[in-house]
Amino acid sequence: MPNVAVLPTPLTRAALARNNPRNADTCGIHDIAGRLGQANRTPAWICKMIDGLIVEAEFPKPYPLMKGGRLTAKVCRDSKWPVAAVDAWFHDQLPPGAHASVRDAERVEVDSRLNANLAHLFPAVGGCA
Repeated sequence: MPNVAVLPTPLTRAALARNNPRNADTCGIHDIAGRLGQANRTPAWICKMIDGLIVEAEFPKPYPLMKGGRLTAKVCRDSKWPVAAVDAWFHDQLPPGAHASVRDAERVEVDSRLNANLAHLFPAVGGCA
């Protein structure tokens, strides 16, 4: 059986960077595109769309990047945003009446995840519930 090696391409480096705890509070273009229902689009299309959101809809600007030896705030394939700023923008897009229902849905999701994890920690013991 042949050995499989992951080639050190920019995409594999970006995927591995997500595992770094220092990057936990950032998100990239594909995270944003997924939240907009556009994850199937090409990176170039996603970048143009996010640039448009920044200009037209006050979407947060990405962290600056070094491109060609100069800092740029233009959206690129490897741009990153603070998750808190992106979450706040999406939250502000909801009508005021929807905030409570979203909060309730998030609470249900967290509770069910906690219950699932709790079941793994404390499995039922011999007939006791």
